[in-house]
Amino acid sequence: MKKLFLVLISSIGFLAHSYAQQPKPTPTPTPTGPQVVDTTPKAWQIGVGSSQKELSVTFDQRMNPGFTAWMGRSSLVPQLDLNTKISEDRSTFSLHVDLLPGKVYVFGLNEKKLPGVGFQNERGQAAPPYFLVFQTAGNPAPDDAPPRVASTIPTNNAQQLDPSRLKSVTIVFDKPMLTAKHGLHMVENKREVDLSKAKFQYSADGKSFILGYDFKPSTVYEFQLNNTQDIGFVSAKRVPLWPVGFAFSTGSPR
Repeated sequence: MKKLFLVLISSIGFLAHSYAQQPKPTPTPTPTGPQVVDTTPKAWQIGVGSSQKELSVTFDQRMNPGFTAWMGRSSLVPQLDLNTKISEDRSTFSLHVDLLPGKVYVFGLNEKKLPGVGFQNERGQAAPPYFLVFQTAGNPAPDDAPPRVASTIPTNNAQQLDPSRLKSVTIVFDKPMLTAKHGLHMVENKREVDLSKAKFQYSADGKSFILGYDFKPSTVYEFQLNNTQDIGFVSAKRVPLWPVGFAFSTGSPR
């Protein structure tokens, strides 16, 4: 896995309210095959007008017009017409959609990763999974609102923590989360750590996520929650957390 660029924040107060602001799409790795270079609406856009009738995705190269995969198991989609339109240069695909106000929508492009199925270029190379997530304008019902991070342990920007006493990282959310998965990515002194087999758990109420780890001394740790290729943090109602990050550093054992 290649290095992810991280979204860092300056305070837990900002972190707790980050979903209410429109963040920039999170940079993602650049694997082989076609890449998404633009979408309408933009990834993680907030305040999309419900009157918008077209959703589109543009790739960086000519694609095979006979293969699409707009939805996966994580999708939350509006009423739509699956008759896909394709641009003359075969790089842009679009759908007619009927959006409702105050809703979060998720299109899991190529999420299922089925061989020979889904968006692919003219040589048959599949595009990697891409989650197009956006929220329409209007006041969402409580179940439709994205979850927020209320706090983290250690706190954001904590310095010189004793690694002999630091055994885990905890993330507290403002609502119960789906506890079968997570979307945490960790970088240790600029090197991404594979957390795919790391042990994790949620509290009984589903609001706290705990990841155990053997933290090293004199090390900077950076964390990213969710991005366009991984929306593992979702509420119990399957609404994704908007991307957010935090960081801390360890010192010498005391």
